[in-house]
Amino acid sequence: MADSAKEAWNEVGDKFGEWSRLLGEKYRKRGEELGTTADEDRKKLDDAIQTVTRQLDQAFTSFGETLRDPEAKQQLKEATKSFGDALSTTFSEVGEQIRSKLGSSGSSGSSGSSGSATQAD
Repeated sequence: MADSAKEAWNEVGDKFGEWSRLLGEKYRKRGEELGTTADEDRKKLDDAIQTVTRQLDQAFTSFGETLRDPEAKQQLKEATKSFGDALSTTFSEVGEQIRSKLGSSGSSGSSGSSGSATQAD
């Protein structure tokens, strides 16, 4: 499975690389058509595109390697468990607060429904 994940992330890097090259080509072509972009500006943009491409490659490669690392998998598992526990605790506390609010005003409210039937009679 690690090989298929590696191949998938390599494909992501390749696709973004292809896309950035197309963007650069279209930008240069448009600049030539307009005649307004100086060579220095084109060079700066080319450098920026290459930097972005390298950064994306580094980010996606690091992400893929982290997903394949057994220690990182365990840490992610523990982090998601902690996240789930925190959500569960939070919802329990909110539920308790709602019940206590409803309990203090809801005790008349829950007997109020039978009480309102009595009042209606």
